[in-house]
Amino acid sequence: MKNIIITVLLCVSIGVFGQSEVINSLKVEKGNLLFSDDFERKEGLGDWTVHEKFNGAFTINKGKWVTKEIEGAGHGSTARVHFNYKDVVIEFDFKFRGAKRFNIVMDDMACKSVWAGHICRVSFSKNSFTVQDDKTGTMDLKIRNQIKDNPKKKLELKALLDSKKTVVKNTFEDNKWYHVIITKKGAVLECKVDGKIAQIKSEGINHLNLNKFGPTITGADILFDNINMWSIK
Repeated sequence: MKNIIITVLLCVSIGVFGQSEVINSLKVEKGNLLFSDDFERKEGLGDWTVHEKFNGAFTINKGKWVTKEIEGAGHGSTARVHFNYKDVVIEFDFKFRGAKRFNIVMDDMACKSVWAGHICRVSFSKNSFTVQDDKTGTMDLKIRNQIKDNPKKKLELKALLDSKKTVVKNTFEDNKWYHVIITKKGAVLECKVDGKIAQIKSEGINHLNLNKFGPTITGADILFDNINMWSIK
């Protein structure tokens, strides 16, 4: 009887673990190309807007976008393009060359309920990548004001904030190129890279009016190439 119980428990555990690992990737069809940059130019920002305090953070070398954090700037280096979009597929190539991490943000500067218009993002570090609902998570001004300089409140809201993101472990090696596919459709945000998928469904992602897009860089350097965004049919 004891062996039977152990066997049943083992089977249940394996079944639950297997279900938690199964992710149905979003099936979408690309529509119009909304933005593209292959960095095949000697210099210049192209359509990207960069604040003057980040001058020198974004350069082009041999058809690649070389990005870095500026020491003393007080914030990771940001580059943004401005146009209207909603549900999209984003693809790009990147490699770490010493930097710590970067975010790809999708914002609405007209949204006043969140910090700096942040709606959702995909974040990459050396050992993971994350999809996150900013609008109803850490960038919600009501939540942000509660947890600022308040460790106790931050701990109280930890379960809520954790529910607003999905983290997938993955080792990103320096000086190795990776191809990324990000899909935002309705309330779902998904990122596929290196054969793995991070996906989250959260109400804040189902934001209808996005108008700002781009990376935030921490450390030096990160290289990018072939950034493209399409609408979804």
